[in-house]
Amino acid sequence: MLHKTDKAQKSYTILWFLFTAAYLVWMGVFMRWDTYPPAETGIFRFGVFPAWIAVSAVLMLLHIVYIRVYLYGTIGKGAKTFALLTLLFGCGYVTWYCFLKNPLEYTASMIGLDYPWQFKLWGLLAPASIFINTLYMYRKYNFHSRAGVIAGSIGCAAMFVTINVPSAGEELILTSLRCMSHWSGALIFAFSAATSISIFLVHMAKRHHLPFVLLSIFFFAVLAVCFTLLVVVGKDGIIEGVPTWVTYLALFLVNFTPLFRLPDDHNSAENDSVHI
Repeated sequence: MLHKTDKAQKSYTILWFLFTAAYLVWMGVFMRWDTYPPAETGIFRFGVFPAWIAVSAVLMLLHIVYIRVYLYGTIGKGAKTFALLTLLFGCGYVTWYCFLKNPLEYTASMIGLDYPWQFKLWGLLAPASIFINTLYMYRKYNFHSRAGVIAGSIGCAAMFVTINVPSAGEELILTSLRCMSHWSGALIFAFSAATSISIFLVHMAKRHHLPFVLLSIFFFAVLAVCFTLLVVVGKDGIIEGVPTWVTYLALFLVNFTPLFRLPDDHNSAENDSVHI
């Protein structure tokens, strides 16, 4: 008979197989109708399209491994180092990518029209690095939120849609299925990643741990300000990038510094107890 943790792990595995199956159908049907110039997608060249489908599908299924290792496995030095490296490399790459063109004028999606493969790598690294470190954060503090894991999974899966469909301008979002797909994937990722982290921060803040209370206030304030600027001023690379940089900063501080160590020292990543 399966334990609760076994059932949860199995449900996450099934979820990611469903995501991958849906992605393969979408790539094989919808993307075949795509009319973007090959230079804007990078995948509609001889032999590239089927290879990219296979590689991206494998990268999707790797999320099953991330969950098994960081939520249910034994967190050793190798896993900790990998989480840190993905965090640092993801943050560095997102920053470098953002400045391929003037971020005050161009968003990540707009940059992707000229740099399609760099855009794809951005769309793979950012979600994966945030997802891995969110899982590690959960495990480190013996916390488990099924809603948080599912939200993070949905966000990562959604970005596989965005990176395959170049931006055509938000003015077409209601008239172009391609544009709707692109923006929907990006927004779902943003809100889902924020949700998975917010659930943890709210839980820890409710326990009246001052560092988490302060971090929660800062995190939510930044999200609120950036959302307000997005509505009032409009989008650009800086407004788009700040929440991502703040997310990386928060995950780094919580996961790899002693600033958020709990008084009772219950935040051991090697402890196998998980709150369901």
